[in-house]
Amino acid sequence: MADNIVKMKGAASEKKNLSSEQKLGEFLGKNFKLLAGVLCAAIVVIVAYVVYFNVNLSLTRKNLDKIEVIEYSFTKDASSIDDSELASRQDAALSNLTPYLNKGGIVGARANMLAADIYGQKKDWQASKDAWLKAASKKKGSYLEPLCSFNAAAACEELGQSEEALKLYEKVSADKSFVDRSRAYFNAGRLKEAAGDFEGAKLSYKAIADLGNSNDSWNDLAKTRLLDLENKGKIK
Repeated sequence: MADNIVKMKGAASEKKNLSSEQKLGEFLGKNFKLLAGVLCAAIVVIVAYVVYFNVNLSLTRKNLDKIEVIEYSFTKDASSIDDSELASRQDAALSNLTPYLNKGGIVGARANMLAADIYGQKKDWQASKDAWLKAASKKKGSYLEPLCSFNAAAACEELGQSEEALKLYEKVSADKSFVDRSRAYFNAGRLKEAAGDFEGAKLSYKAIADLGNSNDSWNDLAKTRLLDLENKGKIK
């Protein structure tokens, strides 16, 4: 009996002294099926994601290609066609763009941008404004958002919606990703000036100089407006 006790203690001692490699091997041996299942599941998820990503990328490219074909058909030799043919092309392009207008991401943005441009040519400023805003909503946070919002503001001005236009210009001018912030600031200042908010106009005009682009023509125009307002005693 004593011999058995000693042997049992010895076995326990040996188990305690197993190396980390041996312990790992023992764990893997006991849990091989479970670990293999987890690994297989992870691989399936990764493969599914890659397939999904590639399919969506391919579909996006195809849709963008289709929009480019619509644009090409609309603009080809446009300078040499009469008003009747131009109107026919505009209507055809807008009809062909319909399936893409409600799509998300760059496809929806691009389709709405083209539609907005066509509506602007047709002087349908409400439809143009709506399409520009819709395009902006499709690519929030990208460089396209402020660009589309700026054009929506221009459409608002055509509609006589100065307050909404001002809000959009101010939003755009504060967006550092927008490439023409000085123009947005100037337009905001111009609308404030027209509304009698001369101090507000002053702030917008001066903000152009703060951008640090001394060669900017909008900066020169802003200086001219500031000088005129000062001479008229409307600002100090």
